[in-house]
Amino acid sequence: MSELTIERFEPTPEQAEAATPLIERAYALTYDPGKPPPADELCMQIGEYPICARGNVSVIQGKSKAGKSAAVSAVLGAAMRGTHAASGDTLCMEWAGDANGAVIHFDTEQSPADWHALVGRSVVRSGLPGPPDRFVSFPLVRFTRSERLELLRQVMRKEADEKGGTDAVVIDGIADLCASPNDEAEALERVSEIHALSQTYECAIVCVLHENPGTDQGKTRGHLGSELNRKAFANLRVDKDAGTSVSTLWGTDMRKRDIPREQGFCFAWDDAAGMHAFQGRAGKLKAAKKEAEAIAREHEFFAPLFEAIGTNGACPDSTPDDLVAAYRDIIGTKKPPSRDAMKKKMQRAESLGVLRKTTRNTWTINPIGTNGK
Repeated sequence: MSELTIERFEPTPEQAEAATPLIERAYALTYDPGKPPPADELCMQIGEYPICARGNVSVIQGKSKAGKSAAVSAVLGAAMRGTHAASGDTLCMEWAGDANGAVIHFDTEQSPADWHALVGRSVVRSGLPGPPDRFVSFPLVRFTRSERLELLRQVMRKEADEKGGTDAVVIDGIADLCASPNDEAEALERVSEIHALSQTYECAIVCVLHENPGTDQGKTRGHLGSELNRKAFANLRVDKDAGTSVSTLWGTDMRKRDIPREQGFCFAWDDAAGMHAFQGRAGKLKAAKKEAEAIAREHEFFAPLFEAIGTNGACPDSTPDDLVAAYRDIIGTKKPPSRDAMKKKMQRAESLGVLRKTTRNTWTINPIGTNGK
């Protein structure tokens, strides 16, 4: 007679917790000065700013087509790379701490082709030769909202069991896990569950959602957005400049340190790279733009003057008196600037690289597109 084999049932973390009486679970967490909980483990930063911590939820928000997908690919790239000595453009995002657990990505918004391209760019940003075994990504557009929520629960459980833990989860389109982001009761329950999952699996969860159109106040969609912003460890905003097509990633209401907009991280589409690329910090880009505009103005002012006195030859040079006279000839009866005023303006143009001083104590103009500094 064969021996009967009984398979041992292993409850999930949620089932094990639910089986414990509620009051016992509460009393197990009461304050004990001799048993401080471990500090929140910061696991991702952008530049000098912490943006993710285990057991916490972070938010990436922005209007449609502002650059949120680029930010998502950077988060995924940094999480995939972890502590590997690889290089790639993660828009200044870097992983910190242990990097052995699962990295999970759920996309609820993009077409299969766009989702596949985003994941491919994420791998490129990581600097790794291919997606690591601990990374998994799901396109969930074809599933219902209730199915997506259940898949979130099941995948997080499965990946944590198989990988021995979870590092990061990115939900690109958190509103698509709700019947309505404007339902207050549902929003409170959904955010509470997402936050609980981050603590159960000791991972960082990054939620992506849209801002309301037609406003510059950064208001996210419905009660869901409001509750997420309140609970989030970091609220990252992506704004796009319509004139330059440069997106800026910055943050307000951050648990650790706000990222002022003028200190934000800027990126824009790069045809050569085939994806958005880091452009620099907002303050430096603003200063560079201001300088470029000043250079253009000075060229526009001085070029006609040098041309009028015929000093654009092989060895062009001029004095402040020469340019005052040229200015008088161009404007006719209007009063020209004084010699001292013209000299100060020439010195300013020299500091910008528009003019260059010669050994004869005169000035010559640099061609447009060159820098004489």
